[in-house]
Amino acid sequence: MVVLLISYVIVRPLLSAGYFPMHDDTQVARVVVMGRALREGQFPVRWVSDLGYGYGYPIFNFYGPLPYYVGGAIHAAGVSGLVATKIMMALGLVLAGVTMYLALSHMVGVSAGMVGAALYMFAPYHAVQAYVRGAVGEYWALVFLPLILWGFWRKNILVGALGIAGLVVSHTILGYAGMVFVLFAFLATKMQKQVLMLILLGLGLSAFFWLPAITEMKYTNVSSQVSATSDFRDHFVCLPQLWNSFWGYGGSAKGCLDGLSFKLGKVHLLLALIGLVAAFKKHKYFMFAGASIFLLSVFFMLPISVRAWEFIPLFAYIQYPWRFLAFALFGVSLIGSVAFSFVRQPILRWLTVLTGIGILLFVEAKRFMPQYTYERAAGDFETDSDIRFRASQISDEYLLPAVPRPAKEEEIFRDTIPRSDNYILGMEQDTDTYKKFTMRSGTDNTIVVRIAYFPGWHYIVNENVVYPKLENGFPELSVPAGFSVVRMQFRDTPVRTVGNFISMVSLGIYIYLYDRKNKKPVS
Repeated sequence: MVVLLISYVIVRPLLSAGYFPMHDDTQVARVVVMGRALREGQFPVRWVSDLGYGYGYPIFNFYGPLPYYVGGAIHAAGVSGLVATKIMMALGLVLAGVTMYLALSHMVGVSAGMVGAALYMFAPYHAVQAYVRGAVGEYWALVFLPLILWGFWRKNILVGALGIAGLVVSHTILGYAGMVFVLFAFLATKMQKQVLMLILLGLGLSAFFWLPAITEMKYTNVSSQVSATSDFRDHFVCLPQLWNSFWGYGGSAKGCLDGLSFKLGKVHLLLALIGLVAAFKKHKYFMFAGASIFLLSVFFMLPISVRAWEFIPLFAYIQYPWRFLAFALFGVSLIGSVAFSFVRQPILRWLTVLTGIGILLFVEAKRFMPQYTYERAAGDFETDSDIRFRASQISDEYLLPAVPRPAKEEEIFRDTIPRSDNYILGMEQDTDTYKKFTMRSGTDNTIVVRIAYFPGWHYIVNENVVYPKLENGFPELSVPAGFSVVRMQFRDTPVRTVGNFISMVSLGIYIYLYDRKNKKPVS
């Protein structure tokens, strides 16, 4: 109950009217298009038609979809996109504290769970993720780190597998980075069978997402993001920044003068130090786990790790070493959670715990505020102009490289099928993943369909499957004279089908294990 009460402080701006700027200001648009896709029955959602400048966009084939399934489902139920987005954001912030409390309560005690949850929720970088960067997927990933540790600690396959699956499906990059820690933990547990099972089950549950994401990334423009402007070598953290750095709403820059803060939190570090001194003997293995996570995270943030970044496959796609702050705040919260365990008298310990949490809130609560708020009608976030241009400009890296990126809204092709005096068009069905139209013409025609090509699109003209050539990333279809019926359908590729199958089998195993664990013996 205390965890839920103090969480009000960090979600308060989301309960107010209006909205606020953030680096990744696409959240409402993503929730809206996810909601539309879910209404149409698409699951798992991979392709949405309104993003990508209205040409279609395979964003949820690559970008962690879990938060948007939550927000999209709320929107599909009739809630406005803006309110659904705020609920989605608030849930991610609160659930991180809840899972941390539950995990630590089972591992080291209720009072430690309370302190750890408060440290976790009120970490400065948590505020950066929510109110500066708008990195919703990244802080949703924090919800699942405690579950992974809990699963490893108690050899609980169900909890650990849920944690790994949730981490991977929440945020692609942190999911990959998190597997580095999972690998280290697996080796530290001497590769025990239960630990291996929870890892494999977690990866199996999330295979519908990560398997296509890895194998089909080559069709996108993502590699262009790993460029001179986002080279990881330019974004290492300077060690003093972890103690204190300027609080701002700007971006990451080369050197030690960034526009946003990378501080770990003085209260966090102080309590971690107390925890190390006061509780190392009592909780030796727990402290070793927390310290290992913390030190490995700090290592990957500093320039001394450059060789590791160059050696580990695909690490360059993480782009910003300071993203490991997510794992560092997890580690420091673990260590600091037992800072008051030396107080043996129960009443005095709880007074100390509540005082410590009060000081933490006094110091850190002020950071959980946006730069400013503004009033805007909820419906304005759902317009074609907002989704197809403003939001699409922020994120278009999952389009084919050949698809033109308009510099102005007027440059966007408005008609899926170009208008012409040579034929008469009739659109019969038009959803994200299925289009059917008729064409009547006295001559043969070649038309360029303004739906960006991506593997999985199938084209059928008069019941004949055709394989169009591409013009600037758009399919070019030949339609004969007379009356023709043209259908286009987005289907799963073989690798998506395999991923879906693995996830379905894994879900069946998960349900079986859950049922077996909870089945009571017949007396």
